[in-house]
Amino acid sequence: MSGGEGVKTTGLAWKVILGMLVGVALGLVLMFNAPVPVQAGDSYRAILSNGENVTIKIAANRDAKPQYVVTDRPDSPDVPGGLIGRSRAEARDALSGATGLRIENLELVSRGPVKEMSPMTMAAYFVGEGFVRLLRMIALPLIVCSVLVGIASLGNLKLLGRLGRQTFAVYFATMFLAAGIGLTFVNLVQPGKALGRALEEAVPDVVQSRPNPADMVLQMIPRNPFEALANFDVLGALFFTILLGVAMASRGKHRSAPVFNFFEGLSDLLYVIVNWIMRLAPFGVAGLVAYFLGIQDPAYLADIGRGLGLYAVTLASALVVHWCVLIGLVAWLGRFGPFQFVRTMAPAFLTALGTSSSAATLPVTLTCTNRLGVSKRVSGFVVPVGATLNMDGTALFEVIGVMFFAQAFGADLTVGQQLLVAATAVLAAAGAAGIPSAGLVTMAIVLTAVGLPLTGLGLLFAIDRPLDMMRTVVNITGDAATSRIVQTWNPEIDPAEDDIAEEYEPIEPTASHGP
Repeated sequence: MSGGEGVKTTGLAWKVILGMLVGVALGLVLMFNAPVPVQAGDSYRAILSNGENVTIKIAANRDAKPQYVVTDRPDSPDVPGGLIGRSRAEARDALSGATGLRIENLELVSRGPVKEMSPMTMAAYFVGEGFVRLLRMIALPLIVCSVLVGIASLGNLKLLGRLGRQTFAVYFATMFLAAGIGLTFVNLVQPGKALGRALEEAVPDVVQSRPNPADMVLQMIPRNPFEALANFDVLGALFFTILLGVAMASRGKHRSAPVFNFFEGLSDLLYVIVNWIMRLAPFGVAGLVAYFLGIQDPAYLADIGRGLGLYAVTLASALVVHWCVLIGLVAWLGRFGPFQFVRTMAPAFLTALGTSSSAATLPVTLTCTNRLGVSKRVSGFVVPVGATLNMDGTALFEVIGVMFFAQAFGADLTVGQQLLVAATAVLAAAGAAGIPSAGLVTMAIVLTAVGLPLTGLGLLFAIDRPLDMMRTVVNITGDAATSRIVQTWNPEIDPAEDDIAEEYEPIEPTASHGP
């Protein structure tokens, strides 16, 4: 199996760390010196001179027409002139003058989508979002090529079946283990009780439609594989790709030579593009971190932290424990030193922290996994499948999140209901897209399964990004650990044989026809 050299990771980890540090420094400067102005959809708590509080929600129009303000008072007047894009002080003065209310201060309650920002914050957003889009652009074609070439190179359906059984067994075992760790932590700490009924005052639902588990299973089968590729439907594209790869393996590498050579050559070219993109990694990560910090409101974060701090600590601690468990499994079942594993995977871990996306991190994960002594024929199947289906961190997060809501609302779930939470979380996590904060959307399935309301789910968005970064690291650790374990269980697949071929499979005129 010939192929590209992979992503050049020499020195990448330190460059990304430096990018993160620069991003943190720039983000703090933006947060305090270029605060985000009023956004459409923002909700504020207006503190009046007499001590009374009034809730104000900013409407969506930003022109000179009357700006309607929804308050706790039914006789709320119109506010002339747009508020969107103004500073907090300007909005306070405009509201005071138009409503006749003597507003002393405006405190952010919830933030709408950030569209208005300073030029520096916009520059950070452009750099960070551009980097993530470049990685996502290459991710799906790389998944297709890696899976097809990996499966077809095995050339043995019996071996492929064994690899598939082993891969899915480890994936679901570690995901259920993650759910169990989440249940243990959330029952011991009980972070929801610290928040109490205050959660009922959280922002409304952010999930407009509740995903159906049956629909999630059916969406694995795409109506049109090309539509799946165009819509970044990773699950649908992966399903068709695996079928095509099995068909190629069943027909033999010789008869599949035209298709095999095309995808193997395309894989080589994609890795060339990936190496170009990864040269931008330090700048992209710096932009992502700077933008995330720059759009925050310090007072809002402090307020949220008081209510959700224990939840965040519980989730972060559980993620760290499961990460250590995965590394322990690599040492036990994969026979690979834990410190060497962490050192080898460091570029992938740091890329995952910056992008919060398993799919975007895939090119680096594949390269680092191959340097664990894993054959490209194994990693080409295990890692892309894992980037779509293996979500240990997401399963753990959803268990803790649902139990957190149950405790906050005073719902006493039985052992059976908690096991249902764990099982549903694993299935929902397997269907979560490998993109930032996808677990927050699929959490609706788990909440619905145990009859809990979705109200307050949007509150987690305020603190989810750093936790999502940790979840992504755990997710890709599970992919790499599984590939190393499966490689250990199949020693006859020799990584040294991956790149023996000096040229592509010869194509004869009858290669694509009958025997």
